Amino acid sequence: MRRRWTLLALLCLIAVTLLAACGNSSEESTGAAAEEDSETVEETEENSSEESSENESPSSYTVEHLYGETEVPANPEKVVVLSHVSWEGSLVSVGVEPYAVMAYDNEFPPHLTEELENVMALPYSDEINPEEIVQLDPDLLIISDRYQPLYEQLSDSIPTVVVEVGGDWRDDHLKVTEAVGKLEEGQKVIDELEAEAEDIGERIREAVGEETFMAVSINKQDIRVYGRNNHATNALLFDDLKLTPAENIPDDFGENISIEGLVKYNPDHIIDVTYFNSGEFYDNVTQGEVWNGLNAVKEDNVHTLTTTWGFWDPIERQKGLKEIENLLLGE
Repeated sequence: MRRRWTLLALLCLIAVTLLAACGNSSEESTGAAAEEDSETVEETEENSSEESSENESPSSYTVEHLYGETEVPANPEKVVVLSHVSWEGSLVSVGVEPYAVMAYDNEFPPHLTEELENVMALPYSDEINPEEIVQLDPDLLIISDRYQPLYEQLSDSIPTVVVEVGGDWRDDHLKVTEAVGKLEEGQKVIDELEAEAEDIGERIREAVGEETFMAVSINKQDIRVYGRNNHATNALLFDDLKLTPAENIPDDFGENISIEGLVKYNPDHIIDVTYFNSGEFYDNVTQGEVWNGLNAVKEDNVHTLTTTWGFWDPIERQKGLKEIENLLLGE
């Protein structure tokens, strides 16, 4: 009997020991799991914080320009452009539709009529009432340097970027696209355009050899002869297409001359970028003895373009390239 009780006590002791061991193991396992879960939560929170930081877009960016620096809100939607050259074409080329731009006689540049169909037309003027611009409530104002007084009046209340007109059109284009946060896209537009111009220019030069070129515009009272440098039209012909300039054309952007002034030029080809192909002075030029005595006219090598806005934006330049290609190569 005593032996039976001893055996029973021994069995109970073993059972208690096993239960205690299982309890400790469970607690250790639970504790380890809890600690692991805590670390996972912390890592998830850290990753989430990092991803949130990476995905968070800046609310604004800084643009350096002719008159200083301007803080521009990210993704400006109401962009107003005030310039006598077609910088709105630079905006359109990078997928940005301006809110309002200047228009001559309420008409946009002919090469942008379709692209600006839904854009507000502002009357062209050398002097602009700042109150009229304030009423538009723009997110961003892009203006040429001729409107310095406007910058001084509005830049404290409206983000304003000033671009200097003249020289290399690429500089203007890049500053305009930078102003809307599209600098990289703006450079891509230039690269693609230069590649196209190189191809077209090479084929034209193969066809015409060393024949010379000059661009003219017959105005209402005089004739504009374009030069070799410092104008987007000159760059299109002599930098992009690498055509041979006619003798005696100005080294700079150009000059305005009388009908008689044409006698010192005698190019093999004339690129006519006249905007108004009619009127008394136009008829006097094109029907006169001096004009008709030029080699280009006698050889029927006057190439009249419909893209005549100055080639300051990539859309007109691309259309001009194709038009020159068709006129000279019949393609």
